[in-house]
Amino acid sequence: MSAPGENFFADRKGLLAENQDVARGVSTSIPKHLLPFPSEFNFDIPAASITNVERRMNSVLENLYLQWQYRGQISTGVGFATANVWSRAARRQQKKKEGESIAQESGDEEEEDDDDEEEEPALGFKIQLRMAKESEGVGVMVRWLQGRESVLFESFCGMLKRQIS
Repeated sequence: MSAPGENFFADRKGLLAENQDVARGVSTSIPKHLLPFPSEFNFDIPAASITNVERRMNSVLENLYLQWQYRGQISTGVGFATANVWSRAARRQQKKKEGESIAQESGDEEEEDDDDEEEEPALGFKIQLRMAKESEGVGVMVRWLQGRESVLFESFCGMLKRQIS
């Protein structure tokens, strides 16, 4: 049995982020710096179709070292990353690791790679695509599902917006 106020969905070590309406849906009398970090990031891509945005988004996310599952029927995807795998430094480091593992054919290297796959996610996110309300185009909503670092979520959202816009 969980304690009162404990989120029973928190079966992982990582913190599950609260819904935006719950965390920040209070009157404007409270200063914003006292409220939790926003758990949603919304942006529009003008003059685009959902199919084109899906294609670009899946291409970007499938090339990163993260877990990503997208369901086209509902235009929604969920992903988990163990670290900031989208930064330039992380991509260089991953290529270096891949090059070293090809050069060395040792059983110890394979065991280390298996340990990396079992790491706890540092960031969990959900991406939803919809027709934009105010303009002709596609609206993108990125929801922070899991993790403790707001900087990681903010960085991911910035990268995604730059790559698919």
